[in-house]
Formats: sequence, C-alpha cells, structure tokens
Amino acid sequence: MPCWSPKGDLIAFSSNRHNPDDVSVFSIYVIKPDGSDLRRIHVAGSEGSNDIVDRERINHVCFSEDGEWLLFSSNIGGVMAEPVSWPNQFQPYGDLFVVRLDGSGLRKLTCNGYENGTPAWHPGCELDLGTLRLGSETGDKLKGQFDEPLWISCDI
Repeated sequence: MPCWSPKGDLIAFSSNRHNPDDVSVFSIYVIKPDGSDLRRIHVAGSEGSNDIVDRERINHVCFSEDGEWLLFSSNIGGVMAEPVSWPNQFQPYGDLFVVRLDGSGLRKLTCNGYENGTPAWHPGCELDLGTLRLGSETGDKLKGQFDEPLWISCDI
C-alpha cells in the first residue's frame, strides 16, 4: 500500500523490484508523484552490501507527520530468541520499525510473537525517540479476536 508524504512531494511503497524473481523480499522505495527520482531506502544494510539488504520483508510503509520518518512492519533480523508458535506459517508482517528517509536511525519498536501489521501514526504525533516506549493499555479498547493488544504510546 503506497503512502503519500505529508507535503505531497513523495510516495513511499514497498516492492521487490530490486529482486523481482523473489516474492518474499520487499524493500522501501520512495518516488516523486511525477514518477521521477525513484530511490530505494536501504534499511538493513548499505547499498551494495552483499545479500543482507535483499533479505528484507518490509510492508505497510507510512510517513510520520513531519515527513522525516518512515514507520513499517518487517522481519528484519530474522533469527529471534523467541519461541515460534507456528514455524511454517507465512507471516508477512513481523515487528514494527522506524527509519529516517536516508536509511539511518533504524529503531525496532516491538519484539513479540504477534503479527504487528498495518501500522499508522496518530495524527499530531511528533516522533521523539527518547520518550518512545511500550505503554500500558490506554485509549479505546479494540473489538475483535485479539489476545493482549499491544499499545505503543509516544509521550511528547
């Protein structure tokens, strides 16, 4: 799913265009609305670094309100010390991460056995990584088939 930047000057999306024969790896790309300046955001390694960059499975990219950060779900890291409940189940999401538009400042926001998919920024939330923390259950209760919903709060 593509996401427009707040200023409307960029569109972020995930794609496997760097390796079209492998449908399991997706990276972040940004492009101008007129189709120019297509650029890959290298999250898991620098451009040209062996295969670590091509093992990303990044989905559901969205811009922060200030347009400086991208929030996304991914399986970056791949090997976890956590137990796997369904080892052969396809899991397209993984954990939540943020990264700057230049690929720097990568930070993992979640580390759990849940599917942390389709993230979104709360309107008016400026990112201050110094105060970002896993929070308690606050706000409206989610309705549906959930076990222990995860709330991430950003104290500004």
